[in-house]
Amino acid sequence: MSSTDDLRSTMESTLLALLETQAISPSNRDASRIVALLTPECNWFVKPESFIAKYPFIKSPRTVADEETHLAREIAVLEESRVKVLDRVVDAVARKASVRVEHWTKYVGNEPSTMEICWYLDFTDDGKRISRVIEFIDTSVSSKVLKDMAKAGYKMKEEAESAGK
Repeated sequence: MSSTDDLRSTMESTLLALLETQAISPSNRDASRIVALLTPECNWFVKPESFIAKYPFIKSPRTVADEETHLAREIAVLEESRVKVLDRVVDAVARKASVRVEHWTKYVGNEPSTMEICWYLDFTDDGKRISRVIEFIDTSVSSKVLKDMAKAGYKMKEEAESAGK
C-alpha cells in the first residue's frame, strides 16, 4: 500500500468518525467528542451566507470553543439525531474531503426533520484531524429546525450574545 493510500485511509477514518459523532442519543450526548476531531485553530463555517444573514444569531465562522458551546446548547434540546451518507469524496493529495448526508433530527416535543447537509473538510497533513469545516445546509428545512429548537427550549438569545450579535 502506498503512503497516499495510507493517508486516504486515515482521512476516511477521520471523516467517518466525524459522521459517527453526529449520532446523538439519550446515552450519547457529549459535545466534546465532536470537537475532539478538530485542530485547536479549526474554523467551522456555516453556509450559505444568505441563511446567516436571515438568522444573525448563528455565528460563522465558529472557533472550536464556539462550536462546542453551540453543540452543547443544541444537544440539550435534542432527543436524537443520525446521519445517512449519500455521497463522499476524499482527496489525499489535497488533504480535503466532501460528504453529503441526510441529517435526521428529533427535538424535544417536535416531529422529526430530515435535511441535507454538505460538509467540505480540510485535514491536517497526517489526516487525523480536521483543520477547517464548511457546512452547507438545506435552508428550507433548517428554518423549520430552528423553530423546533426554539420550541424545545434552545437558548437563541445566548447564541446571539456569544456570536456578538
